Amino acid sequence: MVRLIVAAIALGLATLVGFAGYRTATFTAPPPPTEIAAPETSAYAIDTNAAADRLAQAIRFRTVSLVAETDDRTPFQQFHAWMLATYPNFHAVARRELVGELSLLYTWEGSDPAQPPIVMLAHQDVVPAPDVTRADWRTDPFIGTVRDGAVWGRGATDDKGSLVGLLEAAEFLAVQGRRPTRTIMFAFGHDEEIGGGEGAVRIAALLAERGVRAWFVIDEGMAALERHPLTGGPASMIGIAEKGGATLRVRAVAQPGHSSMPPPETAVSLLAEAVDRIHAMPIQRSLEGGPALAMMRALAPELSLTNRVAISNEWLLGPVLRQRLQSSPPAMALMGTTVAPTMMNAGVRPNVMPAEAEAMINFRLHPRDTSEDILRRARQAVAHLEGVTVEWAEPPREASGISSTTSSSYALIAALSREILPEAPVAPGLVIAGTDSRHYADVAENVYRFQPMLVAQEDLDGIHGNNERLTIDNLDRMIRFYIGLMEAGAMQQ
Repeated sequence: MVRLIVAAIALGLATLVGFAGYRTATFTAPPPPTEIAAPETSAYAIDTNAAADRLAQAIRFRTVSLVAETDDRTPFQQFHAWMLATYPNFHAVARRELVGELSLLYTWEGSDPAQPPIVMLAHQDVVPAPDVTRADWRTDPFIGTVRDGAVWGRGATDDKGSLVGLLEAAEFLAVQGRRPTRTIMFAFGHDEEIGGGEGAVRIAALLAERGVRAWFVIDEGMAALERHPLTGGPASMIGIAEKGGATLRVRAVAQPGHSSMPPPETAVSLLAEAVDRIHAMPIQRSLEGGPALAMMRALAPELSLTNRVAISNEWLLGPVLRQRLQSSPPAMALMGTTVAPTMMNAGVRPNVMPAEAEAMINFRLHPRDTSEDILRRARQAVAHLEGVTVEWAEPPREASGISSTTSSSYALIAALSREILPEAPVAPGLVIAGTDSRHYADVAENVYRFQPMLVAQEDLDGIHGNNERLTIDNLDRMIRFYIGLMEAGAMQQ
């Protein structure tokens, strides 16, 4: 009997190991349904140094997001005039519309109206560069200068680099007298950094009103990482979805009074316990239900054997995998909704118990979660705490839908990425910030978020930070990528 039990256990273990080995060996991305040959982008005769000078000029327009009616519109208007003067051939062939006062929609009509258009996005506005940070900049953030192989200034990467890259590419094709067969639209919002409500929202609504259903939309959001955290090498990340955002207001009320005679609970202690319980409430974090698993599959050949075994057998090694990933905030953000208590407010004096206390908890919603479900779970977590209420501080922004990785449009973007950055394998990814592209979901078959740049940590630190810059090599990549995207996706061959 003992021998039979041992044999059964051995057989079970062998089966388990064999199945895990099979899953590891077959853990790879399926080939795209459409093989697309990318244009030879290195053959394009472009003057990148001249383009860098023009990007530097664009940075000098202080198009900081407008937050009040009294904010000066002049920099945006001057920027518009500069575009008209700098890219005359493109403006001669494309119809230009002003939307929501300062956003721009260009339509370059194709010869075949039956083909759905391409919509290419970038935004004009930039975040501020506060005076207190100026001493930490290597150059004035709005002087727009080219030095040390890069264009420096606020907006160089986010997102005037894309905007100028698109205009450079369109001008290049217009000068050659090329005309698209498929209509190409360019949408340049003016308030992306504050939500896009007057820019992208209005442009998308206008396109919907006109019955536009684009082949795909492409916007900022992800790029090629010089060192991907899972592989240690380069990888081009195409954003196929982006997280939502919501802020929870937690309020606790209790008996006010002198701190010398406190009741068992005060508003502050109730609030602290409520925040702690919401922060610790169970939220699913796994590779399933989002872009993470598709990313892992695409990068499978570059993963170490240990990582490949763990990831391909999450059904068996899930707890071990999650334990390993918990030390990496980026990895945890990829796998699920994040919860971050960010603000607390209570009391006016140390010896006075306040009547109420309030906290804010910021959530970045994974595509598998909805704001309704998160609110329900938060209320369950504090249901036993009398005097505690939980509400969204403002209407939440849901996570976007997940775009296809087997579409012809994804295959086109991936092929061009491999042409521009042959050393970087292509993988889908999840954008953890917000972009204008989320507003276009109803007017496009798929929405992708990708800038063809090879970025190091220093480049990423400059976005919304100090010393923002775009290397001339990356500007060159962007222009060639956008030319290739228009040529392969919309031009008569």
